[in-house]
Amino acid sequence: MKIRVYADRDFDGVTALWRASGLDHAPNDPARDIPMMRDAPNAELFVAEEDGKLIGTVMIGQDGHRAWMYRLAVAPERRRQGIGRALVRHVEGWAALRGMSKLQFMIRAENAAVAGFYRSLGYEIEPRTVMARRTAPEDREKLPRIEVVVTLLEMTARPAQHVTAPAGGKLAILRAENMPVRFFRYLYMAVGDPWFWYYRRYMSDAEIAAIVQDPRVEIYVLYVGGAPAGYVEIDRREATHAIINHLGLVTDYIGRGLGPYLLGFALDTAWMAGPPKVMIETCSLDHPTALPLYQKVGFVPVSQRTEWIEDPRMTGHLPSHLEPRLP
Repeated sequence: MKIRVYADRDFDGVTALWRASGLDHAPNDPARDIPMMRDAPNAELFVAEEDGKLIGTVMIGQDGHRAWMYRLAVAPERRRQGIGRALVRHVEGWAALRGMSKLQFMIRAENAAVAGFYRSLGYEIEPRTVMARRTAPEDREKLPRIEVVVTLLEMTARPAQHVTAPAGGKLAILRAENMPVRFFRYLYMAVGDPWFWYYRRYMSDAEIAAIVQDPRVEIYVLYVGGAPAGYVEIDRREATHAIINHLGLVTDYIGRGLGPYLLGFALDTAWMAGPPKVMIETCSLDHPTALPLYQKVGFVPVSQRTEWIEDPRMTGHLPSHLEPRLP
């Protein structure tokens, strides 16, 4: 038997196991819960597998204070063979590595047999009252919203320019071929969190992979001294234009002249395939120099729109301490 991280191919087997184990209580929908868990940076779903057959699962997450365990399940025909015990010990290690000194879970009152299993592993019932409220769809209407002004710019002719790298430091820009989703998520958060890049945090791994692993989408990573310092995405999926997406730097590298350098590289690269035009978007939450810089290199604004977005800090998709740059 081995315990590994859940993969998309496991979905049918996991949901069948949960049904067989009585863990399919409404309104908990695996089609929603699993992608939500996988998008969270502080949670994981593990599966136990033997000879290619899925025989157990456990979900673990931490809230910064304690860890919580969910959906421990073992195939009915494989119970009392130490599989559940191994899964619990596995997530105990996961929690300990993240500095969580306490692991908790909830048991339905009628499930006395499960309570006995956990007692055998050293767990005790604590005198606590659990309170809960199901959030209804209309609750989303009560979330705070942020006004965002989005500007679309275009360039219809390749500019005459020469990209010069800033002095000092070992620089390299490399294309990430078949970009791993986890590496993309790291870059997206490291570059975008200060500027409220949020919408791809709502996407599942499969949705992100469909974009970043498309051969018509080119992602170039800027390295400084061997460390990733920023990236740019060039999207060629439309025949009418190429669009420069998500151009930005990790906070530690801002102010070194790397932004214009990365933009110049992106322009040269975007024009290499000879598109009719190159486009770029910016918004009022971006770095204040973004819009004037784009205009300086030859982009012309062609449209502007105002959007009201749900505050991603309130939905858990961005850290709560961030402060947006409001228009």
